[in-house]
Amino acid sequence: MIYLIAFFGVICAVISLVSMKKSGHFIKYIFLTAVQGLAALLAVNASGMMTGVTLSLNALTLGTSAVFGTAGVVMNLLVKIILA
Repeated sequence: MIYLIAFFGVICAVISLVSMKKSGHFIKYIFLTAVQGLAALLAVNASGMMTGVTLSLNALTLGTSAVFGTAGVVMNLLVKIILA
C-alpha cells in the first residue's frame, strides 16, 4: 500500500515538474510553489495549538509541501487523518 502511494506521489511530482518546464517560467514557478507550500505548512503548524492538528517537520513533509505547494500540505493532512 505504501509503495502505491509513493508511486502515485512520484508520478504527480513528475507531471507537475514537466508542466512547469513547458510553461517557460520553470524557476519562477518552482520557487513560488515552494514558498506557498512552506507557508501553508507553517500556517498549519501555527494554528495547531488551537485545532490540535500539526504536521511534523521532516524531510518528507517539507519536500512534499515544497514540490506540490498547498496541495502537498493538504495531502499530508489527509494521509495523517487516514492512517491515524
